[in-house]
Amino acid sequence: MTSMTSDLTSERERLVQELQRALRGSERRFDAIVGGLSDAVTIRDHRHRFVYANAAALAHLGFDSWDELRDTPPSSIMNDYLVWGEDGREIAMEDIPSVRILRGESAEPLLIRTVNRGNGAQRWNLLKAAPLLDEDGEVEATITIIEEVTEQKRSELASALLVEVSAELATSLDYEQTLRNVAELAVPGVADWCAVDLLDDDGDRRTVAVAHIDPGRLSLAEALRGYVPDRLDPEQGLGRVLHIGEAVLYPEISNEMLAQAAVDDHHLELLRAVGFRSALIVPMRIGDRILGAMTLVSAESIRVFDQFDLDLAEQVASRAAVAIENSRLYSERSLIAHTLQQSLLPEELPEIPGYELAGVYLPAMEVGMVGGDFYDVWAVGDSWMMIIGDVTGKGIDAAALTALVRHTMRTASEFDSSPAGLLALVDGTLKKRRALSVCTAMCLRLDRDRVTLAVGGHPLPLCITSQGVVELGDYGPLLGAFSGVCWRDFSLQLQDGSTLVAYTDGVTDARDEGGDRFGLRRLRDTLTDLGASSATEVIQRLTDKLDEFQTGAHADDTAAIVLHRLADDERVQSRQTREARRTDTITTSA
Repeated sequence: MTSMTSDLTSERERLVQELQRALRGSERRFDAIVGGLSDAVTIRDHRHRFVYANAAALAHLGFDSWDELRDTPPSSIMNDYLVWGEDGREIAMEDIPSVRILRGESAEPLLIRTVNRGNGAQRWNLLKAAPLLDEDGEVEATITIIEEVTEQKRSELASALLVEVSAELATSLDYEQTLRNVAELAVPGVADWCAVDLLDDDGDRRTVAVAHIDPGRLSLAEALRGYVPDRLDPEQGLGRVLHIGEAVLYPEISNEMLAQAAVDDHHLELLRAVGFRSALIVPMRIGDRILGAMTLVSAESIRVFDQFDLDLAEQVASRAAVAIENSRLYSERSLIAHTLQQSLLPEELPEIPGYELAGVYLPAMEVGMVGGDFYDVWAVGDSWMMIIGDVTGKGIDAAALTALVRHTMRTASEFDSSPAGLLALVDGTLKKRRALSVCTAMCLRLDRDRVTLAVGGHPLPLCITSQGVVELGDYGPLLGAFSGVCWRDFSLQLQDGSTLVAYTDGVTDARDEGGDRFGLRRLRDTLTDLGASSATEVIQRLTDKLDEFQTGAHADDTAAIVLHRLADDERVQSRQTREARRTDTITTSA
């Protein structure tokens, strides 16, 4: 608005001064100045009667001659239009700059949007008025210059809408919610109604969004949808757009068209209640694949759509289609990543007599990528092996590396059950790969009440006892990184009721809003009071604390596995639970 008026100020002021002098001179001089202007110019006297209009004004206001305009009151002309200001408020006659000047007020330029009640044409006009004074300095009349800025303003609003739509579509991968938001952005800037329909994999149509400036009128849309057949006519309307993927524009919707489309009298009554004036339907498509369609309807505003509206709607639909496709691809990638990630973790943890196991894997915020954290537990003869680790990278490379480490350890443990020996074997395997492949890992062997473990570049496991929380083992070098290195087994006896907690660095590296790490101290504090807790309770407490501490999603993959040695009373309770389950199974089978 400011840029539009500032360029006009000096020229308009000069012209007004010329016009004021012209009124005191001959009609010939006056016509010579304003008659050939492309902008519409009108003059009205203090009784609000038109006393002059140039040719551009007659054409702009829709009159064939000066005599016809002169005999028409300005208020009658304004009644032929719906008029809004730039901010969307309705404009009355008393708001027009020339009228304000005749009331003795000052009047700034006014940008208005008009819709002709008769033909539905929309215009944007910039009104600038100035007083014409008599010899005594009194306001004798006002001169108004009407500059039509429809093309510039529509382009400006269209660009702004497309920016908003693009921003909205980029905010979330929940495309159905963003499509609802986009439909609301289109109302009332482009249309009075906006509906979005999508096609599923079977070709069935599903309405995902309906928007209207008055939510109370949405019930009409609900009622009308009850008349829409499951299979649309592929030769007309929405069915045609969804079938061939080409937009359709209905500039004028007549009563005859409504009657032809109506199924029965009640349907026709509903169609008339909506007040259809104009409509357009545009496809949402990616290449030759049609994803759905957007329907825009003009009703209460009585505006008639034109090619500009159709082009704008097609641009909105194109952006929406890209967002839908991105969401679909992301969902597919996420599903593939989730499936692959689950294949790299044990389906369920085994039952170890005298012990309880619990584990957790929390993916990073990039849920579409396979993470590098893993854990596993399996039997080797009368012993049990447990590993936890973190390979470098994300995605397919991380999945391949994780699978290699797990497979190597599982296979090698049949021949060498020394945790240190298994780490050395994995280290040698990683060094044979062409690309640098490194991994942190902790490997543990459980023999009844005795554990033997070795650590390679990984956080040391923590043991919770009645005396507190202590770290177990010795730090060893990263796997796959250095030559001439070795690892050492560390052994201890697990007391009844004690709990061993192994974790990846995603736990201690978690950060809060201020950037502080969760750290080892907070981890130890979290575990300190859990000496008598079950493995499941320890995992739950740990994940709850991490959720409380972190801001947003997990920045890194996080894994933890807990091994709890049952005390005597817990063993009795565990045995009773297993027997009860066995009895329930037998009863159910019978």
